[in-house]
Amino acid sequence: MDGKTTDTSEREKVGEEKQVIKMVSHILLSAVAFAVVLTQIIMSRLSDSLLTLADSAHTLSLLIALCPELILSYSSSLPAHAQARLPTLFSLLSPLLLSSLCLSLTLGSLGHLVHPHHSHRPALILVAGVLGLLFNVIYMAVTGAFQGLCLARVQLQKQRWRLVLRMLCSLAPSSLLLTSSLLLHLFSHPAVHYLDPALSLVSITIMVASVYSDIVQNGRVLLQAVPTSTELQSVKMDLDTLCGHEGYHELHMWALAPGHGVASLHIHCSGLEAYKNIVSQARILFKHHGIRELTIQPEFGIPGPCALACGPSCVHHSCCKSTHSISNDLILANMCT
Repeated sequence: MDGKTTDTSEREKVGEEKQVIKMVSHILLSAVAFAVVLTQIIMSRLSDSLLTLADSAHTLSLLIALCPELILSYSSSLPAHAQARLPTLFSLLSPLLLSSLCLSLTLGSLGHLVHPHHSHRPALILVAGVLGLLFNVIYMAVTGAFQGLCLARVQLQKQRWRLVLRMLCSLAPSSLLLTSSLLLHLFSHPAVHYLDPALSLVSITIMVASVYSDIVQNGRVLLQAVPTSTELQSVKMDLDTLCGHEGYHELHMWALAPGHGVASLHIHCSGLEAYKNIVSQARILFKHHGIRELTIQPEFGIPGPCALACGPSCVHHSCCKSTHSISNDLILANMCT
């Protein structure tokens, strides 16, 4: 017994140490990200390079994506649902901010294409590109992107290639900066005046394309849409088999976070034993459809054509057809208007 207690306490200590290391690493990474953003903005002004400014916008979006870990490490008293929703909220804010900045950069790039500006000081552009590239590699290492890629190798091939593409898209803005600085240093042809705005548009296109799926996915979660991995009609067919067509109602399904499906429904039960039996089978059913949490409200008794008490004046506003046309004072006092 003492051995088990010792093992449990050791595991708790190891878990706490890992949490402290993770928190410190994210704090340091956030400080480095802020310094890189500030440096890239200054260098973009000194070199008159929109491409450097575009890379700083990408770094800023990564900095915002780190905020949930920092908030959760200092606000452990938040409710469980708020802790689950916070990463999703910032996962939507980060690409939305990046997209809005990309819109401004697009207008600036088009203006530079119409009225070309010669980007000078390619050495500063090179330094900004190296900083951005190093930060992206460190960011992937700290946040576990490389580990996710290794895990994806033993899973679906499609998921693996998706992670590879996301990593390449993250490295693209800084890589384009390095390319631009080398071309500006090697060539002096008038055509290089169009190089910075042209590569800026390419970088903007890559960044917006890489975050579009995040905007859609996290937007659906925050709008409480039915999870894309769950087929509503298939769930209803399985519930019809389990409970009967009129044995359930008020079915709601949404996602608390990506991959964290939640559902609730009301089920008619003849008794407590029937309720326990249905609950155990329903949990297996919903887990098969990708729903991790399920709340079931039992309604004991035989289901009728309509469980709502409603008078003649409110029957047209009801969601089901009522066979009761006789009302009393209590019902009339609470009828729909």
